[in-house]
Amino acid sequence: MTGPAAPTMLALRYFDGRSSQSRDVLLSVTQGTVRLTQPHDGAVLRECALQGMRWPERTARGARMVELPDGGQLHADDIAAYDAWAAAWLPHSESWVVRAQQSWRGVLVALALLVGVLTVAYQWGLPIVARGVASLVPLSVDEALGRNALAQIDGSWMKPSKLPADTQARLRARFDQAMQAAYPQRLPSYKLEFRQSTIGPNAFALPGGTMVMTDELVKLVNDDDVVMGVLGHEIGHVTLRHGMRQLVQLGVLQGVMSIAFGDYGSLITTAPLLLGAAAYSREAEREADEHSIRFMQASSISPLVMVKFFQTMQAEQKTKSKSTPLGISIISTHPADEERISKFRAAAGAAN
Repeated sequence: MTGPAAPTMLALRYFDGRSSQSRDVLLSVTQGTVRLTQPHDGAVLRECALQGMRWPERTARGARMVELPDGGQLHADDIAAYDAWAAAWLPHSESWVVRAQQSWRGVLVALALLVGVLTVAYQWGLPIVARGVASLVPLSVDEALGRNALAQIDGSWMKPSKLPADTQARLRARFDQAMQAAYPQRLPSYKLEFRQSTIGPNAFALPGGTMVMTDELVKLVNDDDVVMGVLGHEIGHVTLRHGMRQLVQLGVLQGVMSIAFGDYGSLITTAPLLLGAAAYSREAEREADEHSIRFMQASSISPLVMVKFFQTMQAEQKTKSKSTPLGISIISTHPADEERISKFRAAAGAAN
C-alpha cells in the first residue's frame, strides 16, 4: 500500500526582493519552467527557468528557502509538504552527502572520520610540515627568539647565578672540550648560562643555542659527567632545532584557531610564552636522548650517568613536588623516565 501522491502545486510565501512584504503563492513545474500563481484566482505572477533556481538541501529541521534568479525568495512553512513535493517533482536526486546528513549513523561516521583525519594530521602531518618550514628559517631567527625568550625568562623565573665563578668556569671548559669532541668538523652556535631559579633543579635549551642550567641542578647531581650528559641532551634540541620546529607547529595551530575563532594574535610577540609553555614531543625527546648518548660517547662518558640523573630527579620530585612552567626542560614526563632510563642502560651495555 502506497501513500497519497504528492500534490502538483506547493503552497509557499513569495518575497520579491524589493519589499519586506510576502505574498502567498502556488508553485508548479512544467517542462523545465517554474510558475508562481495566486491561490485565489490562479493568475500567473511570474515564470522562470527551473535551471536558474537554487533549491535548498534537505535537512532534519532547517528552513526551506528557494532562491530565484533575480534575488527573490520562496519560503516553505510546511517543511514536510515541501520535501514530499520536491521528491516528486524536482528533476534531480539527493546526493549521498545530503542523505547521510539525515542519519545519525551517517553523522557519527563523518565525525569519526573527521577526528581520525585531524589526529593523523596532528600526530604525523604537522611535525613533517614543521620540520620542512623550520629548515627554511634562517638561524638568525632562532638566535633572536632565544635572546628575547631568555630576557623574559630572566624577568620572571630566573635570578643571577650564585655558583662560584671557578665552578662555572670549570663546567664551561669541560663542556667546550666535549663539544670539540662531538663536533670535530663544525661547531654549532651555543652558549651556556647558569641561573638561580624559582623552578628548582632543571635545564633547558632555547632556539639559537642558549642553554640554561640552574644552580640547583648542578648542586643536586654534584657530578660533572652528569652535567655533561644533560647538556648533551640540550645541545641535541638546539642542533635539531626542536624549539623552532615546536614554534612552527604552535604557529600553525594558532593560525587554525584564528581562522576558526577570529583571534589573530602576533606569533612573534607571544613566542617566548609559547616556548615556555609547550613541552617537546615524545619524538623530540627521544631524538635529544639519542644525541646525548652520542655526545657522551665522543667524550668517553658512560651513558649510565643519565641513569643516575633520572634516578636522582625521581627521588627529588618525590620530596619536593615543585612544578615547572618550562615545558621545554629536560625534566619531562614524556617519554616516561623508565623508558629513557632503559635507553641509556642499553647504550652503556652496547658500549662495553
